[in-house]
Amino acid sequence: MPTQALEGHWSSPLDTAGEARRGAAEVDRYTRWAALLEHLAAAERLSVDEAAARLGVSAATVRRDFDSLAKQRKLLRLRGAAVHRAAAPGSLFDGVASQVAPPQGRRIAGQVSALVRPGAVVGLTGGSLLGAIARALGVRFDAVVPAGGHLAIPAQPASSAPALTVVTNDLGVATDLARRPALKVVATGGVLDAHSHRLTGPLAGLLLHGVSLDTVVVAADAVDPEFGVTAADETDAEAAALLIARARQVVVAAPSADLDRAVFARICGTDRIDVLVTDSGAAPATVERFANRGVRVVTA
Repeated sequence: MPTQALEGHWSSPLDTAGEARRGAAEVDRYTRWAALLEHLAAAERLSVDEAAARLGVSAATVRRDFDSLAKQRKLLRLRGAAVHRAAAPGSLFDGVASQVAPPQGRRIAGQVSALVRPGAVVGLTGGSLLGAIARALGVRFDAVVPAGGHLAIPAQPASSAPALTVVTNDLGVATDLARRPALKVVATGGVLDAHSHRLTGPLAGLLLHGVSLDTVVVAADAVDPEFGVTAADETDAEAAALLIARARQVVVAAPSADLDRAVFARICGTDRIDVLVTDSGAAPATVERFANRGVRVVTA
């Protein structure tokens, strides 16, 4: 017997079954879009055939997905391919956010992204790996997770709480992440360095004294088990130290080649590091020395 819907229209069990199928199809589409964006972030450019092979779908499906995501400004559409927006030329700032990391750097960035929970407030600062980390976070959190646990990509900014709040002193990173509607981006303030496009100096502290961070991620120039985390530039070290002072958890990212050494300016001691993310080339003895000092080491 037909039942009356809440809006006053009549619906049959067949209507309900059709709605369920359409809902399942929407979930599959959003999940596929999220996977496609993750592949694109890692590869920077994907052809239609490459994407179809990775996702196990037809080329026609990929073309429709590319077109839909291009309309949402999540990628740039090319003939027979797509380019991740972060890898495209023409950014206002050409600092670390526009640099393409080597494969080991992208793996480290993926591991860092996995450590961040949805809805967190995260500080981002540091050197050469920072752009890759920002892109990994952007791809992961630009897909929001509703109550049902399925991925859905918003076509426009949501009115609810952001999927992630990012506080950074790097204007390249801020500009890149500001393109993603599910994220809230806060720049620290300070004096703009014309070369690195980072904000430094005491003005940054005026903002940071009034905020609380769940996690700060430092893309370090060097990390030594005894001396701690260091940066090549003293103003970068000062900015990173300000972010660390406001954070409950400190995650440091560095390739294995930058472990067991120190550069000019100290950011913090090893006792302040909660998690160190590096690549599989890290020497077991080095990993053990960090672990003995209470640092959790994650290798990508």
